[in-house]
Amino acid sequence: MIRHETIQDYVDRLASGKPTPGGGATGALLLAQGAGLLAMAARFSDHEEIARRAATLATHALSVSDDDEQAFAGVAEAFGLPRDTDGQQRERSERIQEETEAAAGPPQALVAAGREALTIAEQVLADCNATVLSDVGAGTAAVRGTLIAAALTLETDLAPLKDDDARARIRRDIEDAGDLVTRADEIIDRVRERIRQ
Repeated sequence: MIRHETIQDYVDRLASGKPTPGGGATGALLLAQGAGLLAMAARFSDHEEIARRAATLATHALSVSDDDEQAFAGVAEAFGLPRDTDGQQRERSERIQEETEAAAGPPQALVAAGREALTIAEQVLADCNATVLSDVGAGTAAVRGTLIAAALTLETDLAPLKDDDARARIRRDIEDAGDLVTRADEIIDRVRERIRQ
């Protein structure tokens, strides 16, 4: 599980050429780091309740990183099934659909968690210690990276799916992620303005 690895072991595995961990898991770790920074900034600004929410979100993100790695492994396994006979082809196709739809769950969770993280960033920024402004900005930028990773992962999941309802749900999450990236950019711009004052 990613959350129990050393950073070096995780990075080595990421660079190994194996299919997992990938972009979704990495996006989840970005969220964990961004939420952790926002928790720290909230504590330095005497906002303990906001800090607790951010810290809880960071822990949740670590769970999503593990979920994403496992879900993508299921997709890879489905694509590796034999397809020599008509029966095998049908079974492989069904498994690809099932596993791909399941694999959309973690990046969809990242979009929802990213929205919460940006709300936290806005709350911290509204009344934060000036010494942690750069941390609020860096935390928000990490969340922005999460949202981009989630959207790209969802775009990839969308391609093989045939179920119209599942495709519509994924498209909505991709659009939401795009809107949230714009919101993150606006927060970062406000941070930079505050730093320059």
